[in-house]
Amino acid sequence: MNKIKKKHVYKYLIEIIIIVIGVLIAFYLTNWGEKIKERKTEKEIISQIYFELKDNLIDLKNDIEIHKNSLNSQLKVQEFIDSGKIEVDSLMMDFYWMTKEEYIFPNISAFENLKNSGMSIIKNDSLRGLITLVYNNYFPRISKGNNLHPDINNYLIPYFKKNFKVNRNSKIKYDLFLGDSLKITFPRDLGNGVKQIIGYLPLDIEKLKKDEEFRFLISEILWFRRYKIGYYQLSINNVNSILNIIENEYAKAITNKE
Repeated sequence: MNKIKKKHVYKYLIEIIIIVIGVLIAFYLTNWGEKIKERKTEKEIISQIYFELKDNLIDLKNDIEIHKNSLNSQLKVQEFIDSGKIEVDSLMMDFYWMTKEEYIFPNISAFENLKNSGMSIIKNDSLRGLITLVYNNYFPRISKGNNLHPDINNYLIPYFKKNFKVNRNSKIKYDLFLGDSLKITFPRDLGNGVKQIIGYLPLDIEKLKKDEEFRFLISEILWFRRYKIGYYQLSINNVNSILNIIENEYAKAITNKE
């Protein structure tokens, strides 16, 4: 009887061991399958982030050129106010550009997909941190409605409406350069004989030079503009860093999409 009982015990033990091994194998295969699925999802989302940021980068570079152009115009106006050595007629376009504001309207659909999938799906800590920083910190600071400083155009236009007149001379040309390849020439032909003419001229030059309100306004917008240019540049630098990491570590993921 003891031998029979031992035989049954061994049989049950073997069956239990087989069941345990089977469960472990099944668990391993399931876990392995989940990891493969997760890596596939990671590559898909990173590819989406890559092409989304490439598109956003174009807007960032164009916008920062407008802000830099506007800053240069403002500095020329400041020099005119301080020294009076510059002919006011030559500042017609500078008075115009110093009032211009620009914001980014970034595409964030890929980042939303990433958040829905869980940020931890990106295993590269540096990449995950940079993506979070750009989308959650830098982009909002240069997006309309989230900026810390007033809208420059809204800030200046009430004063300009009272103290400036609009240029109506369509023969005066002005070239705006955006990056290395894009140039916009004003007046712009909008079709049907309509032209976009730009430029502002002060109604009273001497009064403008002595106007403390105008000095105050241009002093304030100097900080607004430098702040925005700074965050645009930070955004551009960090977007480029993200693109470089993805190109180096996820080359196949983005190559298959191109």
